[in-house]
Amino acid sequence: MINIKKTSRYERERNKFIRNNPIRGKSLIKTLKTFTNNPNHPSLNLEKLSGTKIWTIRIDKSSRIFFYWINDETALFIDIGKHDKYRKY
Repeated sequence: MINIKKTSRYERERNKFIRNNPIRGKSLIKTLKTFTNNPNHPSLNLEKLSGTKIWTIRIDKSSRIFFYWINDETALFIDIGKHDKYRKY
């Protein structure tokens, strides 16, 4: 099972992401459960951003969680939001 640590930025952006949108909240919970049980599950579309140590997890068609691996069992979530946020990294 994968352990998840979260930055304050992730927490702040997550709150904005799910605010007034219960469907997004349910999708996020489902994605997190899948990730912690099987980070290689095909539905997550796990991918590494080119030239960085940052990875993304697909929540839905346009939304991603941005994270990096601390070790083989621990991921640090650093951001969440639209797919286009990858340009920041």
